[in-house]
Amino acid sequence: MRALGVGVAVAIGLGGAGSAWAADLPVKAAAADVEQIDYGNLYFGTDVNTNGGLVGYSGLLYAPKGMDYSGFRLALFGLYGKYRYDNDDTPPQTFKARFGSVDILGGYSKVWDAGSATVAIGANYQNHDVSPFDPSNPVQGTAWGVKVQGDFYVNPTEVTLVSGIASYSTAFRTYYSILKFGYDFFGKGFFIGPEIVALGNERTDQ
Repeated sequence: MRALGVGVAVAIGLGGAGSAWAADLPVKAAAADVEQIDYGNLYFGTDVNTNGGLVGYSGLLYAPKGMDYSGFRLALFGLYGKYRYDNDDTPPQTFKARFGSVDILGGYSKVWDAGSATVAIGANYQNHDVSPFDPSNPVQGTAWGVKVQGDFYVNPTEVTLVSGIASYSTAFRTYYSILKFGYDFFGKGFFIGPEIVALGNERTDQ
């Protein structure tokens, strides 16, 4: 049996009951003092769970022609956090870890009236510092890898949202996927709903 743990990818999802907080801020500039063009998003947040996982993350998405237009995208993303897990010994031994990850991705986004879809590829750096050292855990130390990612969002109606993301990095063979469904109960562009997450790496699957 594989011990539960945390996989790292573009946006962290920690298994188990937990909560998250995030913010998404548009990066705007004036065009001819008339049109406000959204050239990207600066986003940040935290994710915490009852298994002892805690992570903070931040990222920047840049669109040279504007977010409302199809074209090139540059994404920078970083996170840092901690987690713990028990091995299969009797009695089990508890290991604590701190980890960080950084992405630099370039890709293309297709935009339409009710949503967008993006594919990207680039570099991923990860570091996992596990204490005490776990000889059975291959996800320790530093690794560089190639990362591929796809994401989408769509508003089927003005008050509903469906979005998803999937990524894979050759660093520790890390994968992450999430599918979200939301409803705007207050008419303010604030969506609430369930999500389904699958993530893992060489040591764990959740």
